[in-house]
Amino acid sequence: MNILDQIKTAVALVELKSIRKHDALLVLEDKRTGRRRLIWGRNIVTTAGNTWYAQKACGQTPTNAFTSLYLATAGPSTPAVGDDYDDFTVQSGSEKAVTSGYPKVPDTDSDNTGLGATVVSWKFEYATSDGPFATAITHSFISIASATTGSPILNSYKWSSSWTKDVSTSAKVFANHTVLGS
Repeated sequence: MNILDQIKTAVALVELKSIRKHDALLVLEDKRTGRRRLIWGRNIVTTAGNTWYAQKACGQTPTNAFTSLYLATAGPSTPAVGDDYDDFTVQSGSEKAVTSGYPKVPDTDSDNTGLGATVVSWKFEYATSDGPFATAITHSFISIASATTGSPILNSYKWSSSWTKDVSTSAKVFANHTVLGS
């Protein structure tokens, strides 16, 4: 392989890694104007989440029934495997059940830029009637229904920029977990 081909390969790998870096995606759509805003984030599967995936892979009933997304106005500066409900300031009224048919592999929603053959995608949809959430949202996480203090979480998100949702805006939240293991 000549030097030009080596450079092209290196650039392609860097681009691929930067694309995979954003494994959480928010799609906000203003229903009055049709304007869409995309916000990427970073999420990590927690220890409780890894246990959930292992139990599901073995056909067992998971210890935790992770089914709901929560929006938060504050959270850890860097998502970590030890995060739980107590690490976040949850936005009142933000709990949303996972969209029917999710999680799934591969995702069929064309808005999800992080989908793939080895990517487990979760989707949560907020209608215009959900909210409004006027306080800036900075974090999200998936947990059990009606989660409270001490509840375990599947994953921890941090958004690349804070956002709000008014009554004219719908929102789709994707969490993508790559299953490549070692």
